[in-house]
Amino acid sequence: MNIVLRNLVLIALLGVTAGCSTVSFYTQAVAGQVGLLWQRRSLEVVLADSNVTAEVKRKITVAQETLIFAAEVLDLPVGNSYSGYVDTGKRYIVWNVFAAEEFSLDLRTFCYPIAGCVSYRGFFNEEDARVFAAGLENEGLDVFIGGVAAYSTLGWFDDPLLNTFMMRTDEKLSALLFHELAHKVVYVAGDTRFNESFATSVERIALSRWLASRDQPKMYQQHLALEKRSQQVIEMIGETRNQLGEIYQQDTTEELKRIHKQRTIAALQSSYSDLRKSWGEPESDFSEFRFWMQGSINNARLGTVADYNGLVPLFEKLYILEGENLANFIQACQDLTDLSIKDREQKLAELANDAM
Repeated sequence: MNIVLRNLVLIALLGVTAGCSTVSFYTQAVAGQVGLLWQRRSLEVVLADSNVTAEVKRKITVAQETLIFAAEVLDLPVGNSYSGYVDTGKRYIVWNVFAAEEFSLDLRTFCYPIAGCVSYRGFFNEEDARVFAAGLENEGLDVFIGGVAAYSTLGWFDDPLLNTFMMRTDEKLSALLFHELAHKVVYVAGDTRFNESFATSVERIALSRWLASRDQPKMYQQHLALEKRSQQVIEMIGETRNQLGEIYQQDTTEELKRIHKQRTIAALQSSYSDLRKSWGEPESDFSEFRFWMQGSINNARLGTVADYNGLVPLFEKLYILEGENLANFIQACQDLTDLSIKDREQKLAELANDAM
């Protein structure tokens, strides 16, 4: 996540000529990354530190076991990644700002040298993110700020484990690590949806194999049940986006479009509430989308779900086509990276259809 920060560090260090606001943005990226590297402590030191809680130490052990599995069984490029630990003292390490026009489903892109264009701008400081978001809102855009627990530097630096990882359940901690490692094997500058959907697909594949490999059949079945629920919600959100797309194309007044937009989003929240009740899940239980649905939903917020999940069904079909062989699947995805965005998605869809 927020891979572009890796490139911003390089750009800023090279002294790119730009306006004051751009230089300030690069500077905070460098300061944030360098700060993490400076604070990093080896896991051996952390595990021997009596001031570190037993639960954090346990989570670090879970992470280490996950990384061994990733390297030895899945052949993912772990290297020295996550061999250190940093307690940032924050709930999130980065805040990403997403934006979209009031009557458009397309996320605004932010372009950088080397990194290409991505559908967010990331900040290490929450207040900086909110100031930037306020400026976009003043332009009349739909805006969403999302806290991020992790991001990948694609092997440029040895990414550390962070305290922001430790707030997750064991399986979600493992899923996060698989997701970030996936970015190291496939990344296309300027194609957020392809990159994130691919990483999400690898995350799901790897986590299923990880849980199945452990003597935890109950946890594995719970994981499969939660995956099914998540897919139901993602499909519901996708249908809402389709409905909004039709509304935005109508030859009518902006006020009427605005009314229909609000009603459609309200219908999504109501449908989710009904779906949640059908699960028989107590209100006090955690649900992946529960708090997401309670927030202010707009085109930008909906777009984040599309970017991280939009191509996942196609990737999963390609995985089946490759005989559920992860190495072959990754190679097939790497073969797509030289194509244009349009040709890449078309070829991915064609390959997925071959699996049906």
